[in-house]
Amino acid sequence: MRKLVLALLMAAAAVMGVLMPATASAAEATQFAVAGTPPPKSQMECHSYVAVEICWEKAGDHWWVQDQDSDSASAGVYWRNNRNGSLYRDGHCITSLGKDKWGQCNKNYYEDSQLYGFPCVWDRSATDVITCSREGYQYQ
Repeated sequence: MRKLVLALLMAAAAVMGVLMPATASAAEATQFAVAGTPPPKSQMECHSYVAVEICWEKAGDHWWVQDQDSDSASAGVYWRNNRNGSLYRDGHCITSLGKDKWGQCNKNYYEDSQLYGFPCVWDRSATDVITCSREGYQYQ
């Protein structure tokens, strides 16, 4: 009987998780970009910063990241998503695909939210700290 009650409670919690929208998380886990071919630059908003190019493709909510240096560091973007004037979500999209290769992370943002991107580098062989530019860009 105890197993049945526990199973029913777990099922109810799963259903509630599907029905209730997610709330802000403190920080999303770092997402590693997958290889891909970005659309034409006319369909994205791009910024370059010290060996990193980050592009935002609004149609599809994709971050595109290119490492423009052949050192051991990976390139990335730290993104912040604000809703109603407060931080809603944030995270990193990191590419370790190598110099001049494009990587993308697929996200999903509310259309009425504000989105910011900060170019980053991360030498994982030397540190667990991702270093990002203080200069960010607003994308939506």
